[in-house]
Amino acid sequence: MEPSISDRGTHIELAVGLSGLRGADFVDLLARATDRFGRKPLLVLCDDPAREMDLSEAYRIGVDVAVRLPLQAVAIVLRGRRPSEAEYFTEIVAANRGARVRYFHDVASARSWLAA
Repeated sequence: MEPSISDRGTHIELAVGLSGLRGADFVDLLARATDRFGRKPLLVLCDDPAREMDLSEAYRIGVDVAVRLPLQAVAIVLRGRRPSEAEYFTEIVAANRGARVRYFHDVASARSWLAA
């Protein structure tokens, strides 16, 4: 799936495939979206019903977002499942490094968190 990026006014929405979320250039994609539309909260939509994300990938995402996008809110919706311990670990890693990353299982909750 090719990533799509949309400015929703209050936030930037990115739809990516699982390979895009797990890819080494995922944070580059977030940075390009921010460069294009300005510094707004980011909502990432990704399908992962088979729970293919693993702990090392989740850790890397948390660290990379903290380094490249400090203090920017990033909500990641894993459609088709609830976040696992790996994703919650990502949130802690990111928070310890000054980033705001949170995983959700539904878009409404993610948008609510971004608006707060």
